[in-house]
Amino acid sequence: MHEEFTIYFVIPAYNEVRNLPRLLGSLEAWSRDRQADIRVVLVDDGSTDGTAAVAEGFKALPVTVVRHEVNLGVHRVFQTGFQAVQALSPTGQDLIVTLEADNTSSLEVLDEMLDRARTGHDLVLASCYAPGGKVVGTTAYRRILSWGANLLLRVVPGMPRVHTYSSFYRVHRAHFFQRLLAAYDDRLIQMEGFVCVVELLLKAARLGARVCEVPMRLDGARRQGKSKMKTIRTIRGYLRLLAWALLGRLASPGVAPAPEGASQRVPATVRSTPE
Repeated sequence: MHEEFTIYFVIPAYNEVRNLPRLLGSLEAWSRDRQADIRVVLVDDGSTDGTAAVAEGFKALPVTVVRHEVNLGVHRVFQTGFQAVQALSPTGQDLIVTLEADNTSSLEVLDEMLDRARTGHDLVLASCYAPGGKVVGTTAYRRILSWGANLLLRVVPGMPRVHTYSSFYRVHRAHFFQRLLAAYDDRLIQMEGFVCVVELLLKAARLGARVCEVPMRLDGARRQGKSKMKTIRTIRGYLRLLAWALLGRLASPGVAPAPEGASQRVPATVRSTPE
C-alpha cells in the first residue's frame, strides 16, 4: 500500500488467550506484506485467562490494550474501543476495521473490503450470506437461527438491504465514522449485547451511509473454544431492536445529549505497547 493512511483495528476480546496469538501474528504478516500502517486497539472485557497479557506482550505491532476490570458486554466493548480509536486521532483518509478476536474474521477478504471503502463506500460488511459467501464449521441449529434472525431484521424500518446484519467484521471510513459519532454522541449505542452491531448499521444507514458487502467464508473451525454469543438472548435483542425502531425509541441523528440512564462512557484501563 503506497497511499499514506492508517488502518485502525478495533478488536473485542473476552477469554481469547488461545486465539489471540494467531490473530495478532496474522495481522502482523498481513501488514508487513502490504507495508501497511496499522494500529490495533484491543478491548479486553474482563478476561480471566491472560488475554490482556498476551496482547501487551506482542511487540511486532503497535497495540493499545484497554481493559474492563469486569465483563461488561459487547456493547460496552465497542463504546470503549471507539473512544480509544478517537483518542488516536484518525484523519478522514484513515480506515477503521472491527473484527472478531477468535480468527473467524478471515483476512483473505480484507483487501477487497479496504478497496471498497477507499473507492467511496462508507461502511463495508463481510458477509457469509451474500452471494459467494458460505458458513462452515458450525451447527445446523445456529445456521437456522442466524438465517431466521436475518429475515427478521429485514423488516426493521430504515435497515439497509444487505444479507448479513450482525457481522462484527466491518470497515468504516474514518471521515464517515466521525460524522456518525458527532450525530449520535452518547446515544450511538443504546442496545445491549451483540445486537448493538445491528443498531450501529441501522444508525449509519439513517445518516446516509453508502453500505456494501463482500462475501466471506465463515469457518467456525478456526475458533479455539466456544462462541461467546448467547443465541436466544441475542434473538431477544433483535426483537427489542425491532420494537424500539417501530416505537421511535432509537436516537435519531442530531439528538440532544443522552438523558440520565442512557449508555455512558466507560471507564477503562489503557496500556500500549511501544511502537
